[in-house]
Amino acid sequence: MKAYTTYKRLIAKTVIISLVTSLAVAFLYGVYIKQRAIDELARVDARKTSRMAFEALYSAMEKGWSKEELDAIILRLNKVEPNMRINAYRSPIVAELFGERKQDQDARNHDPFVAKAMQGEEILTGDEEIRYLYPIVVKQECLSCHTNARLGDINGVIDVRFPVANLKISLTTMVNSFIVFFVLFTVLIFAILYFRLNALLVQPLKQFIGMIQEIINKNDMGKRVSLKTKILEVKNIESYVNRMLDSIQDYYEKLQHLSDRDYLTGLYNRRKFEEFLSYEIKRSLRHNQKFTILMIDLDNFKYVNDTYGHAAGDLVLKEVTEIFGSNLRNADILARLGGDEFAVILPQTAFEEGFAVVEKLRSKLESTAISLMVDQITLTASFGIAEYPEQGENIEALLTGSDLAMYKAKRSGKNTIARADQSDQEMATEIQKKGEFLRRAIDEDRVEPFVQPIYDVMSGELFGYEVLARIREGDRYMAAGQFIEVAERLGMACRIDDIILSKGLKTREELGLWEKKFFFNLSTNSLFNGNYVELIESHYSRSPQQLKEGITIEILEREAIHNVKALMEIIEEMQGVGISFALDDFGSGFSSFVYLKYFDTEYIKIDGEFVKNITVNDKDRIFVKHINGIAQEFGKKTIAEYVEDEETLNVLKEIGVDYAQGYHFGKPHPLV
Repeated sequence: MKAYTTYKRLIAKTVIISLVTSLAVAFLYGVYIKQRAIDELARVDARKTSRMAFEALYSAMEKGWSKEELDAIILRLNKVEPNMRINAYRSPIVAELFGERKQDQDARNHDPFVAKAMQGEEILTGDEEIRYLYPIVVKQECLSCHTNARLGDINGVIDVRFPVANLKISLTTMVNSFIVFFVLFTVLIFAILYFRLNALLVQPLKQFIGMIQEIINKNDMGKRVSLKTKILEVKNIESYVNRMLDSIQDYYEKLQHLSDRDYLTGLYNRRKFEEFLSYEIKRSLRHNQKFTILMIDLDNFKYVNDTYGHAAGDLVLKEVTEIFGSNLRNADILARLGGDEFAVILPQTAFEEGFAVVEKLRSKLESTAISLMVDQITLTASFGIAEYPEQGENIEALLTGSDLAMYKAKRSGKNTIARADQSDQEMATEIQKKGEFLRRAIDEDRVEPFVQPIYDVMSGELFGYEVLARIREGDRYMAAGQFIEVAERLGMACRIDDIILSKGLKTREELGLWEKKFFFNLSTNSLFNGNYVELIESHYSRSPQQLKEGITIEILEREAIHNVKALMEIIEEMQGVGISFALDDFGSGFSSFVYLKYFDTEYIKIDGEFVKNITVNDKDRIFVKHINGIAQEFGKKTIAEYVEDEETLNVLKEIGVDYAQGYHFGKPHPLV
């Protein structure tokens, strides 16, 4: 098992290495200083001492002193510095003129250094004791006494000896030596720290960053970090990051699953279903094969939710999924498109075989009892069939054809199977044409926001605007009722919602209408799939500080029923950033009042079908009165639609409705 060291140990090791290195440098530098003292300082001191001795002897010789007196001078010089010894040796030239001395002759014959110095060579020797031999060269003034000598001859050698310990280094040398040593020591320590930390920390961290960047760039959640390091803490980082990557990979796989699957039933969702459908079209075209697509819608499923509750409805959807799944082949693709709508792809299956499969599904569903609490129910469904390539050669045509066939089955009395005929195909073709028209309008930026004013019923002041979608076609504008159904069928409603919301918010900013409320009609699919929180927060960030609100999103009961729980979560999230909600067309559905319990909306928009006749129809008036009363008890504001005359407005005042909109106040129009 590989051993790792902690960061503290690393620092300790680095300090020890630095200390040992610095001591080694100090020792080597000390040796260098000592050698320098011997080579330079000793030479200077010895030469100075030799010159002094020579001058003393020369002065005595000028006075005509005898050999004994000269020896006495040398003896006195030695006494001045007890640890230093000075000797003088005559050369043969002096001995010839003044007589030989035994010690001079012995030194010339037996001491090689003296012999060399007699040849005129200046000599410095010794480690523990410095010995300096200084040759006395004959100069012009010497010739008066040394008549047998010539200029440049050697008259003798002065031999100076003293211990190394007696050398005295100057203060400048010491200071300079300390500075040099300190600089070298500092550079060395930092060099050791740099290279050591670079190898043990910086390089592993650079390797770590590189691996993380590779994981991010390649989106490779399966890759793991592996660092070359001896540091335990860095190795722990590797371990923790890999554990984090394990968790991220797990969440990534779950997210991938959720992006492909319906959270309730586990079936493929619409996006994945269309992806499989595209693949099946290409495969069938390549092999010249047919396949069948089924569109399934449960009959009267709304009754189950209203009677037994949404939890029971979810249970029913799971049971239906089990019934369908157990009666299909492994190669067949079953998906839940939303709410109570399912779809199936039957690969390599012509219409006749596909019809037999659908009949099996219909019969099995009809005959299977589903247990709910203390009750049992049976369900039926309407089935629409489309065959490739007879009913269509692309995704849009096949989905539209099977969708039309399914609606045809519902119109035929439900619990039936239908196939789109020629007239249905013509309708499908018309839908496709309208779809192409919508695509061009979106691409050419001809989708425009119109507004209809909303007024305070009591004060008569402008309260806000409802923002509506229009398509510009030459000099005229198409109302939403002329294209929104096709847009929803073909999945383009979300894109139109994006455009209207973005342009509406931009217009609000440009005109500075921060004090007016703006109501937007967004489909629940847009809420589930769009990132409107960020868009509206960005809009709020540019508003006056005290007016960070005013955006209201209208939701329809018929859309809310499909996914109450998820919609509740979205409403709660968006309300947290100052976005309001309104229940639109309230009262048009059987379960409208139930949604007051589930959805925490700020406004209730009373369905205009009740409002427009309240002056002539007592029942409508009673409906509006009770809707307004219940809404106010729940703490919500009411908005009446379809207010077309003053008489209707006066009745709304009597009832106590808060706000109103309709042709009486103004038709939809551009703000700019």
